[in-house]
Amino acid sequence: MTTKSDRWARFGRWSAVVGVVSTAVVVAANLDGALSFVERFTGTTEISGATPHPPTEQRTTENILPSISSTPAPREELPDTVSAPPSRETTKPPPAPLTAAVRPTRAGALVVNIKMGTGGKIGPSEYRAGSNPGANVDVFDDVGQLSSGCYPSWTLLRAGAEVHKVRNGRCTSGGITMFNFGDSLDTPGSYKLQVDIVTEAGQSGSASVDFTVR
Repeated sequence: MTTKSDRWARFGRWSAVVGVVSTAVVVAANLDGALSFVERFTGTTEISGATPHPPTEQRTTENILPSISSTPAPREELPDTVSAPPSRETTKPPPAPLTAAVRPTRAGALVVNIKMGTGGKIGPSEYRAGSNPGANVDVFDDVGQLSSGCYPSWTLLRAGAEVHKVRNGRCTSGGITMFNFGDSLDTPGSYKLQVDIVTEAGQSGSASVDFTVR
């Protein structure tokens, strides 16, 4: 059986162990405090008779971030993916030489038509005495109708005798009566109106119309 004296003896041994441990803890704490004090005021981590602590690693941006070179890395040249469109050489035709307009060459026999007016007309090919119907002419060749370069000469005959003559500078009337009778039809009788045509191209032709004045 465990007696009361044995219990006190065991308690005493445990108390001694606890005291030793407490003393060791206090000594370690004091040693660490002393080390911190020396580091703060002297900048050294060594204390005479004490085991030096391993140097504390200072964490700076140099330890954390990799060194960055101030010289930029060479840029990789990428080949152009868009090519320029091929040049197109447009060949313009040379300008046509300027030439003066060439009139068509007049050719062929002339077709001449006299157109009598209707003023004072009283029947087929009959006119009242004293009337002035007037007359124009149309002239054609193989190219077409003639105007400039075409010259009519008019002659009015009564019973074969010349009564009145007129000449024109072109073969179109332009709205003006080419042959004006005037007072040539004041006398009743048989009349003939004849026109002779010549052109700059050397063509010639003629036409006539017979009528009666009553």
